[in-house]
Amino acid sequence: MRGGRIRALGSREPPRVPEPAAELAGRLVVPGLVDPHCHGGAGLSVYTGDPDDVRAAATGHLARGTTSIPASGASIDPPATAEAPATAEAVAVAVAAAVARVIDDGSAPNLAGIHFEGPFLGPARRGAQTLGALRDPDPELLTRLLDAADGHAVSMTLAPELPGADELVRRFAGRLLFRLGHTDADAERFARAADLGARAVTYLFSAMTPLHHREPGPVASALLDDGPVCELVLDAHHLADDTVRLAHRLAGPGRLALVTDAMPAAGTADGAYAFADREVTVESGVARLRGSDTLAGSTLFVAEALRRAVRVVGLPLPDAVRMASGTSARLLGLRDRGELRPGLRADLVELDAGLRPARVWLAGQAVPAPG
Repeated sequence: MRGGRIRALGSREPPRVPEPAAELAGRLVVPGLVDPHCHGGAGLSVYTGDPDDVRAAATGHLARGTTSIPASGASIDPPATAEAPATAEAVAVAVAAAVARVIDDGSAPNLAGIHFEGPFLGPARRGAQTLGALRDPDPELLTRLLDAADGHAVSMTLAPELPGADELVRRFAGRLLFRLGHTDADAERFARAADLGARAVTYLFSAMTPLHHREPGPVASALLDDGPVCELVLDAHHLADDTVRLAHRLAGPGRLALVTDAMPAAGTADGAYAFADREVTVESGVARLRGSDTLAGSTLFVAEALRRAVRVVGLPLPDAVRMASGTSARLLGLRDRGELRPGLRADLVELDAGLRPARVWLAGQAVPAPG
């Protein structure tokens, strides 16, 4: 590794040069993992508006192999405190500004932008999103969010059936990756948004109209269209294994991305969590809105999704690695990572015999193991 990039790789003795070389002793090394959809971890959320929380959550994922991760906001009501922003829109703007500050100061080096999950989402398919914080697509509000993100906005999830959604996609698709999700759209409307420039699907099958033999809806549209990249949450709770196998057979690893949709309890213990404007109970690693069956994200890391894809679902290892790294990197426009190739950034994960992360490097620098 030289200057943070891969200089060479091979199975023989390393070249006699001063750069560091990693001896793997027969273990696997894969590209650094990329998670396009993550809300928190290490007990903290990325959308509190506190830069320290953003840093800690991103660092928790880095230690477990996720070397690139946009911070995913959510649609939330303002906290009931005197110093808090007064509206849901103001909260979203403040969160974007807080994440942008952390990216700019370099204190979370794996942080790779901002993903707005809302507020332009379908009320009937909102999942754990806060109903009162949802809005119809609004170019002025999106412009405020982009300004607060200060050049770091990467993507936005929206429901294509909402009034004004088509025009928003058409107008902003050159500046932002649109993902379709939290939607009741039929197949035709869903496909039209993809044609206008929406290039991804937020956690396929979840928070959207289910597949029906007479009304195929967004699921069929997403899988049959050769364009959009589809997120999958492989935590054993969001999707049945056969559902994952079906998606893999139809779309293939080049159009599937393993994401976490992780909430603050990723990397911590079961228990009751209060964050933003919601209360969540985590039991046996499953996060639900307190007193309901509604999933409130996951407690997953991408490395765990990769392991499950291979060991449980039965996908070929090269396909699972591509879904956990290369496909997501390409989707997010991160052209300098996602593969093991000389010249690309030296983001690496060494996997042990159980396909669990043993060592992690970010731009050629060893990452401390989780505390």
